[in-house]
Amino acid sequence: MNKVTIHQAQESDIHIIEKILLNTAKWVSEIGKPLWSAENVAWEKLSKNYQTGDFYIAYADGIPSGCMALIDYDPLFWPDVKKGESLYIHKLSVIKSARKTGIADALMDFFKAQGTNRGIKTIRLDTDALRSKTRAFYEWHGFEFVKEKVMGTFHVAFYVYNLPDTEGRIKMRRDL
Repeated sequence: MNKVTIHQAQESDIHIIEKILLNTAKWVSEIGKPLWSAENVAWEKLSKNYQTGDFYIAYADGIPSGCMALIDYDPLFWPDVKKGESLYIHKLSVIKSARKTGIADALMDFFKAQGTNRGIKTIRLDTDALRSKTRAFYEWHGFEFVKEKVMGTFHVAFYVYNLPDTEGRIKMRRDL
């Protein structure tokens, strides 16, 4: 595995985010499983739902190779969960040339660490229910399937990961 570092995106990184997401959009279209259009991964469209700082960019040996957005509120997909109660991942993406190098695993580990660092008890994600390999990847990372739902033209699978109760462990250590 390459040396992977992950940094929160800055305004100057918008073109990197677009490039990574467009690379994924093109690749999945090439294999007959379209996901995002070029228009949907342009910052003009992304900025309607995300701020620059919501994105994190993974660098493999200094080369931008993957990204994801982390948000603490997702009323569209998770309307029953209050703001700040969970952390959500969106737009997880790895460039074609960096697939199967551990970048996606590093991003998932980072996602879990962010939840723990922020004192969140659960982290959540949603994905296309018809993408079996993507679903298997999330399940391999410990996410539990909770439901499927048709939303417009999309068949969505919902997943939750319960983070270890670090507060309880800290309290137990103090009591010893």
